[in-house]
Amino acid sequence: MFTKAVFTSALLSAVSAHQNLHQLWINDVTPGYQVGIRMPPSNSPVTDVTSDDIVCNVNGAKVPSGVETVEASEGDTIKVQWDQSGHPGPITHMLYGPVDDASQATGIGAGWFKIDELDYVDGKWANEIMGANNMTREFALPTGLASGEYLLRSEMLALHGAQTVGGAQFYIGCAQLKITGTGSEGSCTPTIELPGAYKAEDKNIYIPNVYNGFDATTYSAPGGEIATCGGAGGAAPPAAANSTVAAPTSAVAKPTSIPVAISSAAAAVSTASAVVAETSSAALPTLAPARPVNNGTAPSASPVAPTTFATLLRPSSGIAAPTGAVPTGAVPTGSAGAAKLYYQCGGQGFTGPTTCEGTAKCVKQNDFYSQCLEN
Repeated sequence: MFTKAVFTSALLSAVSAHQNLHQLWINDVTPGYQVGIRMPPSNSPVTDVTSDDIVCNVNGAKVPSGVETVEASEGDTIKVQWDQSGHPGPITHMLYGPVDDASQATGIGAGWFKIDELDYVDGKWANEIMGANNMTREFALPTGLASGEYLLRSEMLALHGAQTVGGAQFYIGCAQLKITGTGSEGSCTPTIELPGAYKAEDKNIYIPNVYNGFDATTYSAPGGEIATCGGAGGAAPPAAANSTVAAPTSAVAKPTSIPVAISSAAAAVSTASAVVAETSSAALPTLAPARPVNNGTAPSASPVAPTTFATLLRPSSGIAAPTGAVPTGAVPTGSAGAAKLYYQCGGQGFTGPTTCEGTAKCVKQNDFYSQCLEN
């Protein structure tokens, strides 16, 4: 018997979900904090799935990007680290390429293919699973990739507001990779187009019953199925997709690729991340010795939060419901004690501010949760 996932008011008010991608590792070696990543101007979500921001976040399509490109090979293990997330939902990873120059690629258009997905496993959403591992996710680059430069897109989707159209929140980070592979261009299928592949009313984006009878065990994240790479291949991503956004007026020199050295002599970096129940905290991998600007210590994510959703079990399931204390963290406030944009501003049992900062409006999502949204 399947269990039914429901989201309770206490858990929704526990932790802010605003977040960004901050670091990546290739085979446990990192080029440095935020190196190789196109950083957005804020940690706010993208909610319009038809906008260009759904590709690589706000300003993510400006080229040249001014971001360095990190070297990797097909089959390498990639690890990404995000800010702590308290809202339930999946994480996915996609590649776009190969292209001649990742710093000039906007990613807008056809040619994206999914290489990794983590949804709801053993009663836990991806954000909670990652939270028990210092907010990291590991996956392997597929074999059969064509050699060239790529955009790597990491997406965390928060579903706490998915019961309304446009309520799902997409947190997106794009990195630049130079991959050595053995495949041919276009050999990874299926591919999708961004924007275009996501629709506001897709069943995995708009979930009217997310708080009442939603079966999370059947959920699959947007973006289609995981691609298979290899074979003769087809067409590469269209060149037009790399030139649709004007470059900044100031010239930016093309950054050089960063070779990520793999050395058994590299010193291990330990962390003081908290141990989470049923898991042990993992030490962050070693830093690339070639990056003298990095002090040798990878910054750890914010403290791991406990469970961020509840699982309500049907009497016939025969499985005991999880127990444990629910966190009650404060809601950040703006001027005059008002809640900031996208934070909670109401709901049954909520004791925080009920007005919103600036022109934002407190919108009731359901009896348990109201959120500050753009007016």
